Formats: sequence, C-alpha cells, structure tokens
Amino acid sequence: AKEQEEYQKKMEKLDKLRTASLLGERYKDTTFDTTDTTVGGDFVKAYNRCRKYCEISAEALQNGYGMYIYGPSGTGKTHLTACICNELLNNFQQCLFTNFFEISKMIRSTFGRYNTDAETVINRICEIDFLFIDDLGTEVLQRNGEDNWLQEQVFDIINKRYNNKKPTIFSSNYSLGELITERGMMQKTVDRIMEMSTVIIKVDGKSYRLKNRRKEAPF
Repeated sequence: AKEQEEYQKKMEKLDKLRTASLLGERYKDTTFDTTDTTVGGDFVKAYNRCRKYCEISAEALQNGYGMYIYGPSGTGKTHLTACICNELLNNFQQCLFTNFFEISKMIRSTFGRYNTDAETVINRICEIDFLFIDDLGTEVLQRNGEDNWLQEQVFDIINKRYNNKKPTIFSSNYSLGELITERGMMQKTVDRIMEMSTVIIKVDGKSYRLKNRRKEAPF
C-alpha cells in the first residue's frame, strides 16, 4: 500500500510537470525509443547527441549547457527537441516547451489585468530549469525597419537565462547568422544564443516529417 501511494504521488507530480510543460498532445508520446532512425544522415547524428544530452542532464542543468538545432523545415528538429523534453519530464525535470509567439501572448495577456504583471510571466519563463524554444526566427521582430516590442522581450528573456546559466534548447529553420541577416534579430541577442548553445547542430537531408507521414497513413 505504501509503495502504491508513493507511485501515485510520483504519477501526480509527473502529470503536473507535463501539463506545465505545454508540450501539447501532438508530441506528448514522442520519445527516443519510438523514433524512426532509418532516415539516416544528419538526423541520426543529431538524434545521438540529443540522447546523450539527456544522459548528462544533471550536468547540463548545473552548467547551463544548451543546444541550437537548425536546418530546413521538416527534417525532424522539433521531433528531436520533443524527445529531449519528454525524457527530461520522465526524470521529473522542470521543462517548458514553447515559442516566442506564444510567449508574447502570455505577456500581452497580463496587460490591464489586476494583480498580474508581465514581469511575473517573464520571470517564470526565465526560472524554468529547461526551456525549449521552438521555431526560433519565425517571430516578427521588425516593422518598416524599426524594432517592435517583441524584439526587446526576446533579448530580455534570453539574456536573463544566459546570466542565470539556465539551459535553453533552440530549434530553428535558420542559422545563427541568418537570424540577423534574414529575420532582423539583434546582434546582441544572437551573440547570447551562440554563447548559450554548447553545441550547434545542423539537421539537413531527407524530410523526416514526410517519411513518417507516409508511413502512418491508414489508407
């Protein structure tokens, strides 16, 4: 009975961590063990490094080790980061899986609300043990050549996590240089991302998404 009670408490804690992670239904069952690695090439190399990251997660948390995974759309970047997130959650690590579009909505939702402020939301994001930023570079950071409000929010969050040595895992369709030249991200923000990313991994080649889409079709 005692063992059952302890198990129940662990499952309740895990459920709370999963809900708080915002990983969502699509990726809740995405794991390394269920990943198809027959696609080969860069994907398998990235898969092995992501799996290794989970094995040294305690060291990663202590030292602020992060990752930057980039490459063309559909090559499995989000799938790999979801694998990491689920593995860490199963080990009762605190994670948040999101993107800056969703973060901006969280912050804006506090505007005009009594007893709730943007700083509280930002601090929560900055204090999460493992933060996963998906699709970095899709945000609109400039309009008519001028920085908009989100540009500073992005820098503020990244800079705070950098200063506090909090692990951040990024996925993007863009290289670090392209974040500046093609997406208008500030140089100082990209410099921070580069310093936070202990490893930078490019995933190129065949479409992982298309391969599995064809495989899973029931007709």
